[in-house]
Amino acid sequence: MKARRVPAAFAVLVSVLPLSYVGMTSTPAGSAGLRTGGTPLHVKQTGHCSAFAPRDWSFWTNPQASTAEALSADKTMYAGWGVTHINRAMQPFYGDLHGDPETSIRFLTNQILGVLLSDPSGMRTSSSPRPFLNYFTLRSFESAKHTGLVFYKIYPSPNPQGYIESVYWALANRSQGKQGLRTAAGVAVSIRCVTQLIPVRYDSPGSGKGKPARPGCGYGGNLRGYNKELGTQYAHSPTTGENFLLDPSTQWNETGPNGPGYYRKVGNSHEKLDLGRSDDC
Repeated sequence: MKARRVPAAFAVLVSVLPLSYVGMTSTPAGSAGLRTGGTPLHVKQTGHCSAFAPRDWSFWTNPQASTAEALSADKTMYAGWGVTHINRAMQPFYGDLHGDPETSIRFLTNQILGVLLSDPSGMRTSSSPRPFLNYFTLRSFESAKHTGLVFYKIYPSPNPQGYIESVYWALANRSQGKQGLRTAAGVAVSIRCVTQLIPVRYDSPGSGKGKPARPGCGYGGNLRGYNKELGTQYAHSPTTGENFLLDPSTQWNETGPNGPGYYRKVGNSHEKLDLGRSDDC
C-alpha cells in the first residue's frame, strides 16, 4: 500500500496559524476543572518524508527516503523509521546488519543508541515479541540510559537468502519517564515516506473511550489515531487544524462542555478537539 505524504501547502499553513482560536464561546459553568493540554505538533518535512513532532525537534532523511529520523532539541527523545533489504549471505562479510531479523534490528538499535544518543551500553530486550495492530511485531527494550520500543514488519524478498525489514523506533532518556517514551512513540508512528508501506486498518481496537465521527478517523486501529499499545492519541483543532499528541489515560474528559472528549483551553474558553490528525480526517 502506498503512503500519502503531507502536502507542502499544509506544512506552510500549520507554520503560520495563529496561536488563538476563533469562533469560541465562553466556558460553560462547571468546566473549570476540565483537563486540557496535549503536546502541540508541527509538520516536519523533507523532499520525500514527513512527520508530526514538537516544534523544537529536528527531522532528517537520507537521499533515498529509506530512513527518516527525528530528535528532540535536548537529545533526550528519538523517533525513527527505516526500510532495507537484508541479504543473509552478506553476514560473514558485513556483520550483524545482515543477520536474522532480531540480530539485524538489535544491531541498528545499538547504532542509534551509541552514535546518536551517546549510550554505548547496548540494547536489552525487556519484553517478548507481540502482535501490534495485527500487522507489526512490537518489542520493548532498555539500555543503561534509555527505554524504548521497536515495532517492525518483515517482508519476503525475491532473493531466497534475503528479506525486507521495515522498522520503527522510539527511545527516551530515563530522565523523561513514561511520558518521554509516549511522545517519542507518537512521533515515530507519524513518519511517512514515499517508500513506506503503511497498513490502514479501520476496525476498532476494542477498548478505550470515545468513538470517531467517521470510521477510521482517529480511533480505528491505525498508526494515525488511537494506539492502545503505545498509549497515544492524535487529535486536532476543528477550527485551525493544529494537531496534538495526547495521553488518553490523563487527558480524556468524560464530562466536557461539549460531551466526552479531548479539549484545548484557549483563554477562558475550551474547544473540543476532533479525533485523528488533520491530514487524515
